[in-house]
Amino acid sequence: MGRLKTLATASTIATFVLVSIGGLVRATQSGLGCGTDWPDCSGRVIPLFSDYTVVIEYSHRVAAAVVTVLIATLAVTAVRHHRHHPKVMWSAVAAFLLVLFQAGLGAVVVFLELHADTVVLHLGTAMTLLALLVHLTARVSAHDGSRWTPDRGISRSSFAAAASVLVLLLVGSYLSGTGGTGGFRDWPLMDGQLVPDLAVKGQAIHFIHRVLAAVVGVIVFLVAVRVMKRKADMPEAARAAHVAGGLFAVEVLIGAANVWTGLNAAFVTAHLAVGAAIWATLVAMAAITSPALVADAVTERQAAAKPRRLAQASR
Repeated sequence: MGRLKTLATASTIATFVLVSIGGLVRATQSGLGCGTDWPDCSGRVIPLFSDYTVVIEYSHRVAAAVVTVLIATLAVTAVRHHRHHPKVMWSAVAAFLLVLFQAGLGAVVVFLELHADTVVLHLGTAMTLLALLVHLTARVSAHDGSRWTPDRGISRSSFAAAASVLVLLLVGSYLSGTGGTGGFRDWPLMDGQLVPDLAVKGQAIHFIHRVLAAVVGVIVFLVAVRVMKRKADMPEAARAAHVAGGLFAVEVLIGAANVWTGLNAAFVTAHLAVGAAIWATLVAMAAITSPALVADAVTERQAAAKPRRLAQASR
């Protein structure tokens, strides 16, 4: 499965880069850099790069095309050479169908001129695709001989932590599209108050985002500490826990910098990129501690090896 593992890893990395560029598009308000045209850009296949918004939006579309080609190659490889691993094959096919849906959704976002609800749905689909690719990479690695210590409780709690991070990301996306910082320039207080005027929509959404961030932070750190205590028997999961916990601490500081700088594009982009990295890390942690994934890999390895053993015995 060496080639499939390489393709799955490359697709995962490329999708993460695509999400990060999407954050840059949002941060610089470049979403309509190509106007409302799609898939062409301002009526051209290759536009006139007369403005930075065109460059950023076009780079996002090029990155999306690269991701689509990579995942298409991944799916074709899985169907042609790994039909005897059905869960691997169907995961790859599902990723391809999802990236096609994501491309169509991107067109809808442009046609509707970046309506907040469609942007949130676009991000949610991208995060789902990233999670599916992370899970597929973990599954292929298990087939390839990686040895992990399964633990149903840790896998479930890691998935729950990942789900809470996803909710936080989606609320943050909606906040970015509707209320920004709510007009606040201080952190952790809001205009010197612990609770702002919740009758103002932008302030209410921002307050919800901060409260949710605090709750999610507690969840992530509790799960991370639980896994870190198992470092001796599950070192890979413990490393992922260290990464998730460390990244969340960095994410809090970046969130504060967003407020202090009035949504500086660099910090807004980093905020989404680090959030996506936390999500992917927690999904990976849930996957590599999943008893079902490990058991499937063992069963399918044995099933694949059986014909080879019979062939050798008949010689």
